[in-house]
Amino acid sequence: MRDWEGAFLVEDEQTANAARNHWKLRLSLCLAACLTIMLAGSPARAFDPFPVVGGASEHRRILDAGLGCLGQSRPGCWSKAGLDRLESAVRLPDITAITFWNAAHCDGGDPAPDGVGGRRGAAALEACRDWIRLHLRNARRAADGLVDAQGNPVLARGLTGPSSSRRQVEFNLGRAIHAAQDFYAHTNWVDRLPVDSRVSLHNPPGLGSAGPIPWLAADNQDAPPAGLISGCFVFFPESAFCVGRTRHQDLNKDRRADATLPPVGGTPRGAIEGNFARAFDAATGETERIWKDFQSDLIADYGSVRGRAMACVLRGLPPSWCRSIDGSTPVTPTN
Repeated sequence: MRDWEGAFLVEDEQTANAARNHWKLRLSLCLAACLTIMLAGSPARAFDPFPVVGGASEHRRILDAGLGCLGQSRPGCWSKAGLDRLESAVRLPDITAITFWNAAHCDGGDPAPDGVGGRRGAAALEACRDWIRLHLRNARRAADGLVDAQGNPVLARGLTGPSSSRRQVEFNLGRAIHAAQDFYAHTNWVDRLPVDSRVSLHNPPGLGSAGPIPWLAADNQDAPPAGLISGCFVFFPESAFCVGRTRHQDLNKDRRADATLPPVGGTPRGAIEGNFARAFDAATGETERIWKDFQSDLIADYGSVRGRAMACVLRGLPPSWCRSIDGSTPVTPTN
C-alpha cells in the first residue's frame, strides 16, 4: 500500500468514527427527549414526587404528617432540615433509572399467571417487601459511621458537612420509605368501591382496610393476604404493555385533585370512596412504624447511647437532646 492510500484510509476511518459518534449522540438525545415527553405526559408512577396542588409533594406531606408532627411540638419530631434531606432521598426512586423497577414502587402485583401455574403478583409483592427490608438493613449498617463511641456526630474530613455515612443512611432509608408509601397508593389494600360498581379487570375489588398492613411489619413472614394486588407497569402507554392485566393506572391513588381536607384524589381510583385520603393515612402510619422500628433497631445494634445519638443526627437535632431517659426531647420541627 502506498503512503497516500494509508493516509487516506486513516482519514476515512476518522471521518467514519466522527460520523458514528455524531449519530450516537443524536440517538441518545432523541431517546432522552422521547422519554422526558412520555414521562411528562403520563400519570405519575408513585405518590407525586413534585410539588402538587396547594404546596409540597405527596411524599413530603406524608413525611411531615408521620415524622414532622405537622408543625406541633412533641417528642420524637424531626427538624425541617432533617425532613428536607430525607425528602430528597425519598424522591430519588421517581427521578432515576429505578423509576421502572417494580420492586421499588410495589408495582406488578396483579393476578396474571406467571406461565408455570403460579401467581405472578404474589412474587412481585414479596419482591417489594424484600426491597424495603434490604434497604433498611443497609441503612442500619451504614449508621455505624454516624457517631463515635461517645455518641458525637462524625463529620466529613476537614469539613463541617455531613459524613458519607449519613448520606448512605438517608439514601437507603429513603428507598425503603418510598416503596412503603407507594404500597398504599398502588395496591388495593385500602380501596373501597361504590356499592353499585361493577367489578372488572380494570376495576378490581378493594380490600377496604384502614391503616398499615400487618404483612409489611418487620417480623412478618406470611404470604401476601388473599386478594391483595397492585397494578402492572412496564412502560408507557400501559394499555400497550399490560394487555390483559390490571394496570397501574387502574389502581393508583398517586395524586390529589385539590387542597381540600380531607384530600380528594386526582386519579379515577383515588377520587372514589375517599380512597386517596385512606391511602395517604395508611402511608403516614407506615412511615411512623418504619421510623419507630428503625430507632429500636439502632439501639439494639449499637447500644442506647450511640443508637439514640444516631436517631438524633438523622432527625437533624443535637445528639445531646436524645440522651434523656426516654430518648426524646420535645422540639419544634420548623426550627
